[in-house]
Amino acid sequence: MNIGLCLCGGGAKGAYQAGVIKALYDRGINKFNAISGTSIGAVNGYFIFTNNVEKLEEMWTDIDAHIEHSIKIVDKTVDNSSIIEVLSNIDYKSTANPDFYVNYINIENKLPKEKIVNISELNKEEGLKSIKYSSLLPFNPQGTMGLHNQFMKDLSEGLYNGYNLDGGLVNNTLLNPLLNQKLDKIIVISMKHDYTLPDEIKNICNEDNIIIVRPKTVFDKDDTLRFEKEFCKQIYYEGYEIGKNLNISM
Repeated sequence: MNIGLCLCGGGAKGAYQAGVIKALYDRGINKFNAISGTSIGAVNGYFIFTNNVEKLEEMWTDIDAHIEHSIKIVDKTVDNSSIIEVLSNIDYKSTANPDFYVNYINIENKLPKEKIVNISELNKEEGLKSIKYSSLLPFNPQGTMGLHNQFMKDLSEGLYNGYNLDGGLVNNTLLNPLLNQKLDKIIVISMKHDYTLPDEIKNICNEDNIIIVRPKTVFDKDDTLRFEKEFCKQIYYEGYEIGKNLNISM
């Protein structure tokens, strides 16, 4: 059976997603023909792509040893260099890597344009650069609004012209590249407890072929940047239990 895996974005909530992934692996569901990832989903997807799921578990259950949880703002973005450094230090374990799609937005003339790349077609340096872009959140330290509204204001004023930024700003569930492949099942690991497929996706796919995995926790918007050991560990194991008990017929 050909299986796809879609990993949504959500910052520190990626710990939950990682728990689901590890549970699936422990159940023997570990052969994915294609993967897609947005933002932290792109980060988590890289561990699968390189066959390093045990290192994915290590990172999220002991986050303080791997990633700086104090937020740094660099050039009007949330610095993600420590997490990209983690990825740069892991090696490919297989030459049979699956297709792995990530998205980010390129901003020119105050307009965001989604870019989708297949990491399997890039060298390691270019692949990591794309993942860095995909998980690079804008943050204006002089801003007075919420993240989304402030970004839209800054975008309209040309503040981010020339930037490559987080793909989740325009598309947090990168399903289309997977729908274009001959996959029997697609597993979507969302960070939203009430996530449903958007109508435009329902209109072009067989919903019976898509398995949506949702958290029990109703996350707060501030949890996106909550890279704290106890929080990440707690939701990692929540994800693991959900993945372990998920009813999946393959």
